[in-house]
Amino acid sequence: MDALARATDAQIDAVCEAFTSVSWPLGRDDFKALAERLGWQFKLETSSGVQHRSGYPVNLPTVRSLVADDAISQIVIAVSDKSDDAGALRGAAQDLQAALSGHRGQPSGSQGGDPYWELANGGRIWLKTVPKKVLLVVEGQRFADVERREERLGIDPGRTPAAGADTA
Repeated sequence: MDALARATDAQIDAVCEAFTSVSWPLGRDDFKALAERLGWQFKLETSSGVQHRSGYPVNLPTVRSLVADDAISQIVIAVSDKSDDAGALRGAAQDLQAALSGHRGQPSGSQGGDPYWELANGGRIWLKTVPKKVLLVVEGQRFADVERREERLGIDPGRTPAAGADTA
């Protein structure tokens, strides 16, 4: 198992600091200014989101945002190399969690083994390990509030909406 390239601790700290200090909802113009401060390069804007290249030392340095009701609602940042090596991905995730914990303290909780940190501004930061890479996911207050409600109601986060009981 070789160690995977990943975003540096300083880059993780900068993202945490940037999204801890925003006000939700985050408008497109404010997000563009924040992305510039983080050194991200603009790539593409559509009605449903904005894409950037982070410049982080990973083989696919993508940043994708989701727009809902004309505000940035979720930002997904690739923070590790893409790899088929599950052990290397686990190692990168552990290193990244240590970096996040150094800045944010211990995780507020986890789902499916993916830790998250609650933000004082109502947002939430996730560290998600998906097949082939590790992602830092920032959720705006609206998305984070929906997740918190579902957690309180005991709704399975892995469910498929409208699937399940046979109605015939």
